[in-house]
Amino acid sequence: MVSEGRGSAGRKTFALVLLCCASFVAVLDLTIVAIALPSVRRELGFSGGDAQWILTGYALSFGGLLLFMGRAGDLYGRLRLFVGGLALFAAASLLGGLAWAPWMLVVARLVQGVGGAALVPASLALVSATFAEGEERNRAMGVYGAMAGVGFVFGMVLGGVVTEFLGWRWVLFVNVPVALAVLSLAPIVIHESKDEAAPRTLDLAGAATATIGLAALIYAVSEAPKNGWASPATLGTAGLGAVLLVLSWATNAERRRRWCRYRFCIGVPWPFRTWRSSSNL
Repeated sequence: MVSEGRGSAGRKTFALVLLCCASFVAVLDLTIVAIALPSVRRELGFSGGDAQWILTGYALSFGGLLLFMGRAGDLYGRLRLFVGGLALFAAASLLGGLAWAPWMLVVARLVQGVGGAALVPASLALVSATFAEGEERNRAMGVYGAMAGVGFVFGMVLGGVVTEFLGWRWVLFVNVPVALAVLSLAPIVIHESKDEAAPRTLDLAGAATATIGLAALIYAVSEAPKNGWASPATLGTAGLGAVLLVLSWATNAERRRRWCRYRFCIGVPWPFRTWRSSSNL
């Protein structure tokens, strides 16, 4: 029984390492790409402010789909969504690193965001399902949240080093070996879990309201430096997003619980920090 307990503890620790690694690269990709943006602009020939869409595309698809993907994981399996999201993230990273035209890189970043939106809430739910409620889970959640913060800061440092010595394409390629390692081990170490108590259908109307609201807010913030913070376009888009989010929040208690959980553990403001970093380039 002792060895079984130790084996179970070891499995849980290894599962936490894998889940943290996946979340780490998703957060890392925000700042590491932002630092490489000037090199990308020069090599691929982005014109004017179009290079901003390298950052905006990721944040739009990630932030817009985060809640929807979390609900899908509860219904269809968190491990399944985690593996699928990480595989999509890795494929999009490879595609982005091989991009030969601006549109191809923007598309790759949009797809990366979809993968990130799937893997992050799924990994968070898997941490919760793997560790027992109480001190054990709280400690695991603390490690998970800390790794997300480290990934954000580490991207600023690693982005400059990688771009300087290997080239900007490697800020995307670096995700691939990490993702492949996690994908090869996760199904062995991590157990599948679902929310059996949840309704067995997706609330498509509610998901659409939340997704469009988040996307509208992200778009408003991303375009504000160009349109002006007090411009009708910025205020109108931000207002629309706020109204849709409040409507979604007010009509669904489950969504309120999920939003608070994601905000606490990964820091909802971090997608919006993208534009703060890019505005200094």
